[in-house]
Amino acid sequence: MRLKPGRFTLGAGAGDGTFKPQLTSLVDVMTILLVFLLKSFSVEGNLVTPSDDLELPYSTAQKPPKPTCTIEITRNAIASEGTIIAPMAVVAAQDSLLIGSLHEWMRLQKARCADSTKMQEVMIQSDREIPFHVVKRVMYTCSKAGFRDFSVLVLEQE
Repeated sequence: MRLKPGRFTLGAGAGDGTFKPQLTSLVDVMTILLVFLLKSFSVEGNLVTPSDDLELPYSTAQKPPKPTCTIEITRNAIASEGTIIAPMAVVAAQDSLLIGSLHEWMRLQKARCADSTKMQEVMIQSDREIPFHVVKRVMYTCSKAGFRDFSVLVLEQE
């Protein structure tokens, strides 16, 4: 067999000198990558960002949180939307279930979003070390301000 300059052969049956790759294995690899990316992609994302000053408890709940009015109960204070409402020392020292400054804040929040049905619910972010009587005071105060439903934000155990 004589070879012409500038041309090459790839074996039996490849007389024209062109390279034809096997597309079956490339399609298989692309399919596997596509399935992996679809399984690992989350459409929901995080609707709620927990406060930096608290550690949330773990849970096995599967229901994602809804955007609502949030209250953060940290070790140092009760806050909402980045605003400190009441220092924890003041809340722990009082005997009443009603937290005055939180009640005023929640009434303002309720008045601001009076037409929205989502503002009937309060999401509580509480540090796992906070005693329950503090959480109970916050829930009582929010109920006196007109909020009906409460949910507690927790971390999903992996």
